Amino acid sequence: MLFTQITDNDVLAVYAQLKDKYPVFMTTTGALNEAMDAGFSIDCPILVGKVNRQILWLYAYEDIFVLDVLDEEQTKGTHWHPNDVKGAVDDIVEFMEGKTDYEMYPFKQI
Repeated sequence: MLFTQITDNDVLAVYAQLKDKYPVFMTTTGALNEAMDAGFSIDCPILVGKVNRQILWLYAYEDIFVLDVLDEEQTKGTHWHPNDVKGAVDDIVEFMEGKTDYEMYPFKQI
């Protein structure tokens, strides 16, 4: 499998495939920082979804996808890196359909 550089346009492509089927929306990491002190050190487009008291974030960082799942209190979470747009769409569909159990780890208190 060849490495594919992920860009903000790939995040938009994932959103385009999901927006009419699931409650997801696009915003920026800067807006999330302002709204909920999300702790992002970059400002970029981000896909956001919420289901079953869990929040999902998908964004591009340093040429890879970052997919985060966290509880709505933001005390526990997990993340991984889908390889491409299809992988990201498939993972988000599983999340939205409640078909995957994620092992959530406590966030370190600073």
